[in-house]
Order: sequence, then C-alpha cells, then structure tokens
Amino acid sequence: MKKKKEEFYYKNLCSAMEYAYQAAQFLTETLKHFDKETIQEKLDAMHELEQKGDVKKHKMMKALSQAFITPIEREDLVSLSGYIDDITDAVEEVLLQIYMSNVTEIRADVFPTLDLLSESIKALGDVMEELKDFKHSKVIEDYIIRVNDLEEQGDRLYVENMHTLHGEEDIRTIVIWRTIYEYLETCIDTCEHVADVVGMVIMTNSYSVSVLAVMSVQCYNKKDLKKQRSGQNEKI
Repeated sequence: MKKKKEEFYYKNLCSAMEYAYQAAQFLTETLKHFDKETIQEKLDAMHELEQKGDVKKHKMMKALSQAFITPIEREDLVSLSGYIDDITDAVEEVLLQIYMSNVTEIRADVFPTLDLLSESIKALGDVMEELKDFKHSKVIEDYIIRVNDLEEQGDRLYVENMHTLHGEEDIRTIVIWRTIYEYLETCIDTCEHVADVVGMVIMTNSYSVSVLAVMSVQCYNKKDLKKQRSGQNEKI
C-alpha cells in the first residue's frame, strides 16, 4: 500500500510532463500551419491541455495535504508540480498572445526555438521518469545535464532572435514578438528550474545517506570503545 502511494507522486509528475509536451507539440503544429481563421479553435484545444495539467497539480496538492509521509520532501514535490504547471501555462500564453495581438504571419525564426522547447520538455520528461528510482538510476544526472545544455542553447537563440527583431522598423512587430519570445524563453528556463530541483533532491538524499552512514560508524566505534574500556576495567 505504501509503495502504491509513493508511486502516485511520480506518476502524477510524469503525466503533467506529458501534457506540457503535448502543449508544446500542439503549439508548433499550429504555428507551422497557421490559419488566422481557426486560431480561436486552436486556443480552445490548447486550453483543454492546460486544464488537464491543472488537474494534475490540484491532485498533487490534495494528496500532499493529506499525506503524513512523502517519498521526497513535501516542498520539493510542491515545487516540481508548480514548475511543470508553469511550463504548460507559458506555452498556452504564447498562443494567447498571438491571438490577442492579432498576428497574421508567423516569423520563421520562431521555429528553432519551438523545436528546442519540445526537446527540452522531452528531456525533462526523461528526468521525471527516472525520479522514482533516483537513488539507483545511472542516467538521471546525464538527463539533468542535457536539460541544462538545452537551456543554454535557448539563451543563445533568444539573444539572436531579439537582436534580429530589434532591427525591424515596425514598433508593433517588435513589441508583439518580444513578448512571444520572452514567454518561450520562460518555458525553457522553467524546464531547467525543474531539473535543478531534481538535482537538489539527489544531492540532499545522497548527503543524508552519507551522514547516516558516518553516524552509524561513529556510533559503532563508540560502543566498541566502551566495550574495550569496560574489559580493561574488569582486568584491573
């Protein structure tokens, strides 16, 4: 029963990641085949994905409020669930900004960033899949590094996109697309935040295990020393 309860938390996070990935893929496909006349329908579909992500977050919060013991620190689970939800929210916000700003044409330079976003979310999904067995996983740290590397690539793309954008003469175009690029940058940055939390979970638990091991050895040595002293006193 205990194992089943623990699995809930990890499955919940993985499911939330899947909705984030679906949202990113849906955004990419919508912009690749952009049609101003159907943008409202696309927004509704995107909102459904965002709502499903919200449900996962609410279920996590409810479970945590009722749980006495959690597999990792309660605060870490809250952070992970919240950050993952933020990713999906930010993806939806990109499409919402395009609708509200009445965008009629999609800039070609947005697609490398969209591809990188999907790749980042997928890599983060790999991290979450390994989280349940993080104490024995041989690949989770490599996955975390991968997410961090992708975030650095995202930073470079963001700088180049902003440089190109501010060479435009139309102020309206600059304002609209600057906001869109900022939301995309936020998505990729948040992926790194999630990976960093997982990294801290690994480090904290590894430290705890090491401390317990040292304390056990020290305790054993003290008991052994007491026995030796006791034996010496008996001889005297």
